[in-house]
Amino acid sequence: MKWSILQFLAVSLIIIVMWTLEIVSENLNIQTSSGGWTAVNSPLLTFLMIVLIMTSIYLIFVFEAKKEKPIFRYSIWSRMPSILVGAGVLSVILFIMGGIIGPLMEWVSQWRFLLYVFLIYFLLLIFLFIFSIELKRQKGSQTVEKTVHISFVWTLVLLFALFFLL
Repeated sequence: MKWSILQFLAVSLIIIVMWTLEIVSENLNIQTSSGGWTAVNSPLLTFLMIVLIMTSIYLIFVFEAKKEKPIFRYSIWSRMPSILVGAGVLSVILFIMGGIIGPLMEWVSQWRFLLYVFLIYFLLLIFLFIFSIELKRQKGSQTVEKTVHISFVWTLVLLFALFFLL
């Protein structure tokens, strides 16, 4: 019960971060350039928000690993990398198609929180994919909690490389 409450608090942290981001972004006066593009005010602040979301996802998984019967013991985790690749590819295709020919951009302009939901969803997919690969690779040689820690570090390294080096 204690771990479930802490998981709820971690989800609450994600909601608070997104709500804070929404409030702060409404108060910013971002001027568009002549090309119609807007500059990102601070890439470091953007990366910090991503790290806060990833830390909350990490805490949810750590608290799940500490439970007496975690969901990580089910047999589906051996097939999870394949499932997540399929779900990720399908999600990216649907996201792009929804933005190009669907009403997604109109919805996001009306309800900006949808953009945050998509961000959290894709970050969760990335973390789940790395975690499932690491869990499958370890196969009981180390604790699930240590696997969560390793997955968190690898996810942050990947996001750092994608964010700052590309």
